[in-house]
Amino acid sequence: MSDLAQPVLEFIYDLSIKDRSPAFLLVKEDGEIQDWGGKLETYGITAPGKGDPIEDHVQILDGFFPLDEERLHLACIETETGVSADIHIFFTGKGCWVLFLDATLEEARQSVLQQRLNELCLLRDKHSKLLEQYLGKDIAEKLVQTGVRDAEESKYVSVLFADIRGFTAYSEKKDSAEVFKLLNAYLAAIIQPVLDEGGTVDKIIGEAVMAIFGISSSEVTPPLQSVKAAFRIIGNVQSLHKEREAQRQDTLEIGIGIASGQVLLGIMGSRNRRTLSAIGHSVNLASLLESQARSNEILIDQHTFQKIGKHQHRFTKARLKLRGIEGPLQAFSCEFEE
Repeated sequence: MSDLAQPVLEFIYDLSIKDRSPAFLLVKEDGEIQDWGGKLETYGITAPGKGDPIEDHVQILDGFFPLDEERLHLACIETETGVSADIHIFFTGKGCWVLFLDATLEEARQSVLQQRLNELCLLRDKHSKLLEQYLGKDIAEKLVQTGVRDAEESKYVSVLFADIRGFTAYSEKKDSAEVFKLLNAYLAAIIQPVLDEGGTVDKIIGEAVMAIFGISSSEVTPPLQSVKAAFRIIGNVQSLHKEREAQRQDTLEIGIGIASGQVLLGIMGSRNRRTLSAIGHSVNLASLLESQARSNEILIDQHTFQKIGKHQHRFTKARLKLRGIEGPLQAFSCEFEE
């Protein structure tokens, strides 16, 4: 710090500690006070004397000296006056310095963050309950009845990922009750078309939904089921937008990715809580396509496109460069006007 100009040092002081009521004690290695200064009264330290043991004035430091470390930081310690303080202890050639900085604002910030964390945990629990509302508590047992066993088996399916764009930024600006209300509305718009077209909601991942088509037997191919579900999802979201805009409420967009192929399916979990697990290239590809989809766009892979019959005319070719996949990928895009 010796090579810093005085104005720079003054600026650093104003920026970092000026408003934190700085105060200090200089003590010997055994804890005897040698010097002092700053706003010690803020922390309940009054009339220190040279040679006084530090614990006579700062009880929380009783037994700390001599220190085994060159530096020590005690964060958000409540002092005798009730003020929260950051206490920094460090050695120099003159002795051991004990620096006090008001940590009231930091403690308040930590309290707000903890409250926010609690709210998000509650929101996550509500997500889980919402999923059970649509799928029922016995989803794993029902999947077993349709042919998926505990042991993994290969099955031809179509995997759909639908993501609510801008949700993370939105959730940071709104309270948890408002966030959950909006998320609930969008999840309903996504999940119901999946179920109507014979799909299974595998999981909710944050603001994204993963669905699988082809688990249950059907006369309709999984690619066609998934694409029809995607069309209905976009339609639902656009209808939801009109309703919310009429009420001057916030709206968000959605992007969808679909891929078809062989995956490994299996039931995982305990007897009381079982769920479906799908592993394979098509799962990863559907997720990558969804990540590349623009707002109100459906991106599908070539395998899906080849099996959707009369709906092919609604898609146009799109060459994509996807992370983890060598060379450009042939995909197909269907965009909807807002």
